[in-house]
Amino acid sequence: MYQSASSVRIAFALYIGLTFLLAYLARRQAVQGGFLREFFVGGRTIGPWVLGLTWIATSASGGSFIGAPALAHANGWSVMLWISGYIVVATTGFGLLGRRIAELGGRTGALTFPDLLRDRFDSQAIGAIAGVAMLILHTSYIVAQYIAGARVLEAVMGVPYAWGVLGFAVVVGVYTAYGGFRAVAWTDSFQAVVMLVGVLLTAGFGLYRVGGMQAVYDGLAAQSPDLLTPTGPESFLPLPAAISFFFVWPLAVAGQPSLITRFLASRDAKSLRRASLLIGCYILLLYPAVIFVGILGRVLVPELAAGDHAMPATILAAVPSALAGLVLAAPMAAIMSTISSFLLVAAGAIARDLYQRNAPESVDDGRARTATHLSILAVGLIAGIFALRPPDYLQYLVVFSGTGLAATFLFPTLLAVYWTGMNRIGCISGIVAGFVSFLLQYAAYGTRSFLDLDPFVWSLGISMLACVAGSRMGQREPRALLARYFAGEEL
Repeated sequence: MYQSASSVRIAFALYIGLTFLLAYLARRQAVQGGFLREFFVGGRTIGPWVLGLTWIATSASGGSFIGAPALAHANGWSVMLWISGYIVVATTGFGLLGRRIAELGGRTGALTFPDLLRDRFDSQAIGAIAGVAMLILHTSYIVAQYIAGARVLEAVMGVPYAWGVLGFAVVVGVYTAYGGFRAVAWTDSFQAVVMLVGVLLTAGFGLYRVGGMQAVYDGLAAQSPDLLTPTGPESFLPLPAAISFFFVWPLAVAGQPSLITRFLASRDAKSLRRASLLIGCYILLLYPAVIFVGILGRVLVPELAAGDHAMPATILAAVPSALAGLVLAAPMAAIMSTISSFLLVAAGAIARDLYQRNAPESVDDGRARTATHLSILAVGLIAGIFALRPPDYLQYLVVFSGTGLAATFLFPTLLAVYWTGMNRIGCISGIVAGFVSFLLQYAAYGTRSFLDLDPFVWSLGISMLACVAGSRMGQREPRALLARYFAGEEL
C-alpha cells in the first residue's frame, strides 16, 4: 500500500525469530515451584531492568504507536496536550501501589490481581466479579492490539487485514502459552528497546527529511491553521477534556491489573525503586517523540488510506530503506508486548480466578496448565473475531479499555491495601459501580460525558463513593484476616 523494500520483510522475519528465541531461553530459566507461580509471576524473581522494561512495554501498546500517531496526524499539536499526563505515569503507578502490592504478594502468595482482592476479603464472589470484569475489558484491549498489528502489516507489506489479525493472534498466542510470564517479560524487555530506538530514529530522520521545525510549522499551516492550535481541528480537545485527560492517563495506568501484576513478580523493594527511575526516563524520551512522528506524518504523507496507517507510512517516508525494516519493528514491538501481557492476565482470570479458585476439588499442575492454555486460545480467538470489524481510530478503543479497567479497579484496590475499614461489601460496590457507570456513560454520551469530561472521571468518583458507602454499611473484616495485610499499629 505504501512503498516498502524487501529488507522490511527480512527485518520483520528476524524480529519474530528473536522473539521466539527469547521465549525459548526464558522457558529454560524457569524456576521450580509449581506451574501457576512460574507461569503468572515468574517465580517472583524479576529484577529491576526486566521489571521496568516489561512494565513500560505493556503500557506502551499499539494505541501508543498506532492510535496516538493517527490522532496526531489528524489533529496536529493539540495531541501533545492530550497525552501530556502520561509523563507522570511511572510516579503514580509505582508510587500509589508498587511497593505495597509487591509486599502483599510475597506475604500472601497472590499470583493474580483478583487473588489480592479475593484473599483480602476472603470472598469468592469478589474474585469471580473481578475476573469477569477484567476478562471483558482486557479482551477489548486485545482487540485493539490485533487491529493495530494488522494495520501495520496491511500498510507495509500489503497483507490483507484479516490475515494480519490471524497472524498476530497465532504468533503472540504461541510464545505466551509456551513461556508464561518470564517469556513475556524477557520479550517485553527486548521490545521496549526496539520501541525507543525505532521512534527516536523516525523522529530524527523525519525532521531531517522535512527540513527542520519551521518547515513542519509551515507545512501544517498550509493544510489547516487549526493543526497549530491547542484545541485542534473541530475542537478536538476542548479545555475540560484537556484537563480531564491530564488526570486520566496517570490514574488509568495506575489502575491497570496487567501492570499491577508486574509488582507481584518483583524480586524486592530495591528492584521496584530502580525500575521506577528507569521508566520515568524512558517515558520522557518516548511519548513526545511518538506524537511528533504523527505530526511529521501529516507533512510527509498528508493522505492516508486509513488513519491508523500514520506511523508505518511515516516510517517508510522518512527512514532510509536499509533501516526501515528495523524501525518498523517498533510499532510491532509495542503491539506484541501488550497482546502477550493482556493475554496472560485474561487467561489468569479464567484459569486461576474463575476455574481453579472455585473448583470443588484441588486442581493439580497438569489440569492448571491445560486450563491456562485453553484460556489463551479462547481469548485470542474471541478477540480476533471482534477485530475483523475495526473502528476508524483504534485509539478510542484503547482509551475505552484502559480507562474502564481503572474506573473499575483503582479505588477498590487502593482502599483494600491501605484502609483497614474497607470490607467486602465496599469492594464489591466499588467494582460494580465503577464498571456499570462507565459502560452506561459510554453508551449514552461516548467519549465526552457531563461537562465535556471523560466518562472515566465521573466513574472513578462514583467507584470511590461506592467503596466508602458500602464499607460503612457492612461489618469490619475479622482482625485475624486484617493482620495478614496490616501492621499492628495500623490495626
